[in-house]
Amino acid sequence: MKIKSLILGSAAALLAVSGARAADAVMAPEPEPVDYVRVCDAYGAGFFYIPGTETCLSINGYVWFQVGATSRQDANDTPGYYYNDDAFQNHTGWQTGSRVRINFDARSETEWGTLRGWMRLQASWDQQSKFGDGPVGIDQAWVQLGGFAAGYGESAWFYQFNNSTLNDGSFSWGGLYYGDHQRAQIRYEFGDKTGFYGLIALEDPEDELNYMPNVVGRIGYGAAWGAVALTGAYDHDRTGLAVGGDAGWALSGSALFNIPSMPGSALKVIGTYNGSDSEYGPDSPLVGYTLTNAAHPAGVDLGQPEWSVLASLIYQATPDLGLIVSGQYFGDAYIAGGDDTVNGTSAWAAEISAVWTPVKNFEVRPEIVYTKAEHLDGTASGFLRFTRYF
Repeated sequence: MKIKSLILGSAAALLAVSGARAADAVMAPEPEPVDYVRVCDAYGAGFFYIPGTETCLSINGYVWFQVGATSRQDANDTPGYYYNDDAFQNHTGWQTGSRVRINFDARSETEWGTLRGWMRLQASWDQQSKFGDGPVGIDQAWVQLGGFAAGYGESAWFYQFNNSTLNDGSFSWGGLYYGDHQRAQIRYEFGDKTGFYGLIALEDPEDELNYMPNVVGRIGYGAAWGAVALTGAYDHDRTGLAVGGDAGWALSGSALFNIPSMPGSALKVIGTYNGSDSEYGPDSPLVGYTLTNAAHPAGVDLGQPEWSVLASLIYQATPDLGLIVSGQYFGDAYIAGGDDTVNGTSAWAAEISAVWTPVKNFEVRPEIVYTKAEHLDGTASGFLRFTRYF
């Protein structure tokens, strides 16, 4: 009996050893060590080193969905701020839309300052493109070295890289009427968010074909209490003609005041004077509108207003909720492409907006704008938007 047990135990041991060797024979090789991406904290959150280089890269953007509407029904109503192009006029239904935006930002340090390449890809879908996908396009692209920047993007008339305190118009997403447009340009900026700052830019409008650029300059001062700035623009050919066009100019003074003991709350005021209907100036609800009255029975196309004043207040009620109220008044509009104003064409606009972030990187934003021209009925337009940032 002992001999039988010994034989059976020896056989089991041999099977175990054979199984172990068989298992060893089919085992996968050890994985190679992985080089993990290094975080780059020199330029803020979200940057990482491109493997094998000292260049830092950030990829970010957002996706949104919104639903909106306008009350405008016919030519007796003031053009609305939102949904104002021909595709949306006389439309009484809801307007829906989606957008995706991706930013690529590459930076590295040199003896001449930060070298940066930045581009934005964007695609939108709305009622105009509902029978197909929205095309993807390069919305902006820049090359920067220190204070030098060259590329296509927001005009220096209202946008600056090194001190963004007074960029755009009101605190809302739309910003009301501040002369929003994009240009191919070369610019140089100096200063920072505190102390004196400014820029000089040479811009090339897309509707002109000649050797002369437009010129934009800004000088400002920033401090803990806020900032002030004076901006001027010279449009060498405001009519958009290749030869023989008339020149135009515009001036803008802006100020921002942080409200003491209310973090995130501020008041912004922008005043603009436009010497004629030019590439610059504040825009208004009547830009592009054809007015027919006793003085102009055949109709006259309207351009930018002669002057405008905008005021915007943001109140940070809680860390997750900001409330915005803004208003803007416009002096008489110029005849499109000219330097003569049309009496009875003043207008005003008012907006309310809110920014609610119930969780990190998710935003709910309602926005409503009411526009009213002197000779027309008022129009309300706006949207409710849901945005996921990344």
